[in-house]
Amino acid sequence: MGRAIWLLFLFADLVKAPATLSPYSGSSNVFSKNGSVHWTADWALEPIEVEGKKAVRVTEHGSGRISGFSQDVRWSIEATWRAEGGFRPLDVEKTITAADGKPLLVERKHFDPVKGVVRFERQPTNGQPETKILSVPADTLAVEGIAGVLRFLQPNEARPFSAHLLSNEPKLYSVTFELRGKERVKTPAGDFECYKLELVPHLGLLNTFRYFFPKTFFWYTVAPPHDWVRYEGLENGPGTPQIVMELSRRGR
Repeated sequence: MGRAIWLLFLFADLVKAPATLSPYSGSSNVFSKNGSVHWTADWALEPIEVEGKKAVRVTEHGSGRISGFSQDVRWSIEATWRAEGGFRPLDVEKTITAADGKPLLVERKHFDPVKGVVRFERQPTNGQPETKILSVPADTLAVEGIAGVLRFLQPNEARPFSAHLLSNEPKLYSVTFELRGKERVKTPAGDFECYKLELVPHLGLLNTFRYFFPKTFFWYTVAPPHDWVRYEGLENGPGTPQIVMELSRRGR
């Protein structure tokens, strides 16, 4: 559902995988606060098997101007998640190129739920490679993919759910997702009655300052299968621009 928000990792005690996973695809447009289009992306989810177990493969292809680059770029993302009972990530790879195809950056994440760690690799074409191994709690989710798996939650105003969010810095944040009622949302893909979810950060000793952070919202259709419709928030973590991402085309 867009570079910043498509590939997600959530453990089974948060989001249960449905008994049957169907192919899911679409396109999105991303706008700045003044309404100009920054970039567009096509994405898809495909049920597969990995080592005889249920899994999904998520792909995304996008182009335009994204934070961190002074030129228009193209990118592709491929991720594989295990989907036995709950969604668990296996591997994520993102490749960014210039508009003419010249390689600019490769990022990889490899999750090891047994050891409770994630291996993060960043390889810029011009610059030093970066590798980090981070310990992550069992409720950790990555910024890539939040939109895809939040579809399977049942919103509940009385029961926000907690998690840890792994950003692309990479850093780990404690967050909750809280239902903010329903809203009518109009996009190029149609007019939808939606649930509105807010991502609320919890910053420990700095929690007083969270009100200075721009708010982050997700909208999903009230009607099953609760398709993602809209996102408002930071493009790619702290220090990046605020954006609006909308569904421009639905597919199946």
